[in-house]
Amino acid sequence: MKLDILLVDLALVAAVVIPYILFILLGKKEGRKLKTRFSEEMQKHDLSLSEEDSWNNSIVGLDKVRAMILFVQKRKVDFAVEFIDLKEVRTCEIYTEMQTISREQDSEDILQKLGFQLKLNNGEFRFIELYNCEESYAQDYELKHAERWKKTINDLINVRSTLNSAA
Repeated sequence: MKLDILLVDLALVAAVVIPYILFILLGKKEGRKLKTRFSEEMQKHDLSLSEEDSWNNSIVGLDKVRAMILFVQKRKVDFAVEFIDLKEVRTCEIYTEMQTISREQDSEDILQKLGFQLKLNNGEFRFIELYNCEESYAQDYELKHAERWKKTINDLINVRSTLNSAA
């Protein structure tokens, strides 16, 4: 009788613990794939990063010497890889797309999309998508990361334009 209860207990513990461990291992595997792809792109384009940041399914790095930013993001299907040559960028702004959900007495804005709107020196715009709710429901301070990188990009652009005007 005690053996039957022990076997049932072990089966229940295994049914709970094994999926949990598999979930953790699969998550780490996806993270390693993202880091590997980021490293491959960095080496392929001979970048030497002075700043790097990773969150959720994204990694971004800055090469201050070459004024280049590498952005790699894991999407549902594949990876999105973006190179931003800051010598071609005039300004960087954040764009957001929100959806307002009304409830009984109040409403709530839900982030749908978030990204950079880069105004290039030739007057064109380039959009870099940092977050899309259709790709990932999880938010990891997306706006905070976007604001930090917007400031970094604009500071580097301003330093470069100051040096160019002084020369």
